[in-house]
Amino acid sequence: MNSGNIKQSAISCLWLILATTLVPQVFSRAQNPSPHQGNISAKPTISITGVPHAGQGGTGRVEPISGVVKGVVFASHKVVIYAFAGETWWVQPTAVNPLTDVDNVGKWETDTHLGNSYAALLVRDAFKPPATIDALPSVQGDVIAIVRVAGVR
Repeated sequence: MNSGNIKQSAISCLWLILATTLVPQVFSRAQNPSPHQGNISAKPTISITGVPHAGQGGTGRVEPISGVVKGVVFASHKVVIYAFAGETWWVQPTAVNPLTDVDNVGKWETDTHLGNSYAALLVRDAFKPPATIDALPSVQGDVIAIVRVAGVR
């Protein structure tokens, strides 16, 4: 075998190794993205899976509220909770602490004061939620997705 054939064989061998090890990993990564990303090819969604009881509102009783986010990079998004009581949407759990983190598998949980209904907004982490609102915002700008549920009776 001359040196040209040896080089050609070595290059062919390297291509074969790359094709059989690297390419399947790339396709596997595309089908199963990092858990820190969610399925970013899907439309962003938010759901409430743990719904608090319906109540009058006020500073007294709190209950947990929880859910799941899909379709976004979790680390750069937050959840904002509003409870509807007395004809007003109140940010939860407090106006001082209105943003809830999303964990590395898309789950979120926080406490809320009681209300008749609850809304969860999936937002970019730069979003600054007002303490109270008369109507829920629309999906645009930093608001990526919204879900609204009635409290458990």
